[in-house]
Amino acid sequence: MVGSVFRQEMLLGGRRSRLYALRWTYVGWLIIQIFVLWVSYMILEMQHSIAIRGSGQSSAMNPSSAPAVVGGWFASAFIFQQMILLLMATPAFVAGAITDEKRRGTLQYLLTTSLDTRHIILGKMFGRVAQVGLLTLAGLPLFALMAGFGGVEPGTLLIAVAVLLAPMFALSAATILASVLCRQTRDAVLLLYILGLVGWLVVALIGGPLQYLDPMYALDPAWAPWPNIDWPELAVRLSVEVGVWGLLGCVCLAVAVWQLRPVYVRESESPVIKPMWYHGERVPIGDDPVRWRERYVERLMPATFKAFLTPLLLLPYGLVYLVTSKSSSGRAQRLSLWPGVVLTVLLTTTSSLFILWACLPPTATLPGVIQAITRLDLSRLRSMTPEGAEGYFLLQGLAVMLLGSFLVGIRCSGAITGERERQTWEAVLLTPMSAKQLVTGKLWGVMGACYWYLLAYAVPAVLLSALGGVGCLGWTALLLAVTVLAMYYMGAVGIWCSARSKTSWRSLLATMGMGYLFGLALYLLDALPVSILTAIVNLSLYLIDRSAGTHLYNAANASGVASFFGSTTFTALSCIGLALIFLFLSRLFLGRAQRWIADRERTRHWHEEPVYRRARRAGGYQPRYYP
Repeated sequence: MVGSVFRQEMLLGGRRSRLYALRWTYVGWLIIQIFVLWVSYMILEMQHSIAIRGSGQSSAMNPSSAPAVVGGWFASAFIFQQMILLLMATPAFVAGAITDEKRRGTLQYLLTTSLDTRHIILGKMFGRVAQVGLLTLAGLPLFALMAGFGGVEPGTLLIAVAVLLAPMFALSAATILASVLCRQTRDAVLLLYILGLVGWLVVALIGGPLQYLDPMYALDPAWAPWPNIDWPELAVRLSVEVGVWGLLGCVCLAVAVWQLRPVYVRESESPVIKPMWYHGERVPIGDDPVRWRERYVERLMPATFKAFLTPLLLLPYGLVYLVTSKSSSGRAQRLSLWPGVVLTVLLTTTSSLFILWACLPPTATLPGVIQAITRLDLSRLRSMTPEGAEGYFLLQGLAVMLLGSFLVGIRCSGAITGERERQTWEAVLLTPMSAKQLVTGKLWGVMGACYWYLLAYAVPAVLLSALGGVGCLGWTALLLAVTVLAMYYMGAVGIWCSARSKTSWRSLLATMGMGYLFGLALYLLDALPVSILTAIVNLSLYLIDRSAGTHLYNAANASGVASFFGSTTFTALSCIGLALIFLFLSRLFLGRAQRWIADRERTRHWHEEPVYRRARRAGGYQPRYYP
C-alpha cells in the first residue's frame, strides 16, 4: 500500500518542472563556487610570490597544487552546503504532502480508501523525500571529483553522506507532522523554519551534550588522515547522532499517523468556543468588514502558529492552555492579545536595559545609577550617560523593522490566496465593494493587528533610549517611523503577490523575493544620490563650524573618508531615502493589485465599478467607467 502512494507522489513530482530547474541551478552554483575558489587560490599564490620576491628570494607560482587545495576547500564547504540545502529544501518539498490534499479537498476521499493512515503518511513522506534526494544527488559527482583531488579518503566520503541521512529523516518526519497539523503549506513551512532556527540557536549557544545533534560535529573526526582517525570517538558521535535524530523522527511519524484523521475531522467542524475570563470582546463590525475581519478574526499570526509558539514562549500559560482545550485551531482563536503584548514589552525592556548597562562608563555602577535616579541628581546622571549606545539602538531598530515587515509580509501573502484555498474568494468578489476597498481593507486590517505589538515595543524603547542621550532617542524614533513604512511596503508586496499567485506558498516565496531583494536593489541604487546629498550636508556643516565656531561637523561623525558611509548623516539620510522608497513602491504595488483584481477576476455589474485598460498612448492605465 505504501508503494502505490509513493509512485503517485513520484509521478506528480516528475511532472513538475521545479525539480529540474532547481537541480541545474544547484549545479551551476557549485561550478561558480569552484571557479571562485580557484581565483582565490591564484590570488593568494600571487601575493605569496610577490612577498617572497620582495624579500630577495626566488620563487615561482605552483599552479599544479591548485586542484589539491581547491578540492580540499570545496570538500569541506560542500558538506555544510548540503546540510543547509536539506534544511531549506526538505520543508519546502514535504510540507505540501497533506496540506495540498486539504486545499484541493481530496484528503477526505483518500481517507475513505482501503489505505491506512500509516500508508498515506509513509508513502507521501518517502515520495517527497526522494525528490529532495534527487536534488542533493546533483552535486555528488562534483563533490567526489574535487574531494579526490583534495586527498579525501573514499571512506570519509561515505561517512559524510551517511551522517546527513538521520537529520534528513527527522526533519522530513517533523515536516509531515506539521503538514498534518496545519491548514496551509505556508504555515507548515514557516513553522518548521522557525523551530529549526530556534533549535540551531539553542545548540549553538548551549553546546555541551547538544552538540552531538550537529552533523558537522559528528563528522569532525573523519576528516583526519585515514590511519589516524579516532574510530571510538567517531563511532560514539555517529551512534548518538543517529539515535537521537532517529528517535525524534519516529516520534514525529507516530504522532502524524495517530493525528491525521482526528485533526482533519476537527478542522472540518466548527470549534465550540467557551467564553473565559481572559477573553477580549471583539469590536462591532463597522463600514469596512474586510478590514474588521483581517484585524479581529484572522489576527496577525495564523492559528497554528499561535498554538505552537504559545507553549514555547509562555510555558506555564501554554501548558494550561493545551490541557484545557481539545482543538488546536480553537485554542489559537481563543488566545487573547495580552500574552503577546506582555512578551513584547518584556523583550524590549530587557534588550534596551542590557544595551544601556553594557555601554555604561567604567566609573558608573548600578547602585550609583539607582541612587542618582532616586535623588534626581541630574549632573551625576549626565556624567554616567552610556557611551556608544547609538549603534546598538540602531541595530535594535533594524531588527524590529525586519521582524515587523516579515510578519506583515507573511500575513498579506496569504490574504487573497487563502481566500481561494478556502473557496471564499468568489463570494467576496460578489460583494458590492470595489477592488480598491478589498485590497486596502485587507492591508489595513493586517496593519491594524500590529498596532498593539508596535506600541508595546515603542513605549519602552523610546523611554529607555532617552536615557542614552539624544542620539539614541533620535535613532529609535527614526527607525520606528521607517518600520511602519516597511511594514506597509511588505504588506503591499504581499497583497500584490497574493493576487497573482495560485497558492499561498508561491505567494510567500514571491513576497520575500520581491520585498527584500527588490527593496535592497533599489536601496543600493539610492546610495549614490544619498552619498552626494551627504557630502553637501557635511560641507554645509563644516562651513557653519568655521563661521560660527560650532562643532556640528564632528557631531555628524564625518571626520574622514573611511567613516563617510558609517557617519550619522549618511545613515540618517539613508533611512529617509529608504522610507521614501517604501512609500512610493507601496502605492505602486497596491495599484497593480487593484487593477489585477478589477480586470481579471471581478464581475462588473455595478455602474460605478472602474475598468482598467492599458492606454494606447503614454500614461499607463486609465480607469474608465461603464455608462
